[in-house]
Amino acid sequence: MSIFKKLFGKESKKEDSQTSLNGFSTYEKPDWYSLNELLSLHAGLSLEKQLIFGDVIGDNSWQFDMGSGTISFGDNLTFPVQVIGSLSFNDNSWMWGWANAQSGIPEHLLEQSMQLKSIGEEKKVKELVEGHFSVEENFEHKIGMIACGYFSSKSYYCANYGQGTLVVTIDSDQIPAIEKSRLEKVITVFPQLIGNIELNHKEAFVNYLIDRGFQLKVEEDKIEGLNGGKLIVGEFDQLSRLKSLNGKL
Repeated sequence: MSIFKKLFGKESKKEDSQTSLNGFSTYEKPDWYSLNELLSLHAGLSLEKQLIFGDVIGDNSWQFDMGSGTISFGDNLTFPVQVIGSLSFNDNSWMWGWANAQSGIPEHLLEQSMQLKSIGEEKKVKELVEGHFSVEENFEHKIGMIACGYFSSKSYYCANYGQGTLVVTIDSDQIPAIEKSRLEKVITVFPQLIGNIELNHKEAFVNYLIDRGFQLKVEEDKIEGLNGGKLIVGEFDQLSRLKSLNGKL
C-alpha cells in the first residue's frame, strides 16, 4: 500500500473549487501508531516554536522553582511549566516525570506527563509507558517536540543541570505566537529539523505544511503546498529523504 494512502486517506470534504481543480486538497493529519509517527506529526511546528522561544530567552541562564512550578531566565522572564521527564547523562537513559517518585514533583506539574502515559497505554506504545529506559541521542528533544505539539504548548525547553537534562513544556503570553503569514519560515526551519533530528522527512514535511495551513498536492516523490498563492515544493528520494526544498513566496 502506498504510504500516502495510509497517511492521507482522510481528506477534508470542504475543498476550495479552484485549488481542487489545480490538484490541491485540504488534508487532515493521520492517526499514529508509534513514537516516531507521533514525532512526525508535531516536529516541524514544535521546532519553529522553539526557535521563537530561543529569541525570547537569549543567553540567560535558567532556574527551576518546583514549589511555584516555574522556570526563570534572568531577572525578568518567568514561565509556568509542565514537567515531562529527564535524561541522565550517566547512562543515557530517559525517565518520565510520573516515574520519578524520588524527586517529589507535585502532581499538578505532571499532568501532561501522565496524559502521555495514558495515550501510550491506549496506543500500546512502549516508550510512553515504560518509566525508565535507555535512549539514543537527541531523545529528549524528540519528547519535547512531541509534548509541545500534542498539548499545543508555546514551547518546550531542555534544561541542562550538569548530570542530565530536565524537559519541560512552557505556556505564556510573553512568548510570541507563530506568525502565520510568514510562510517562508518553512524553508528555513525544516532543513534545521532534519539536520538535527532523525525522523521520516516526508511525513514530517507534510504534517508541518498541514500545521501551517497549506493545501497539498501529494505525489510519490514530491509534495507541493499552496497557501494564499504561495507555493512550497519538497522533493524526496525513495527512502523519503529530502532532496530539494524550494518556494515561490
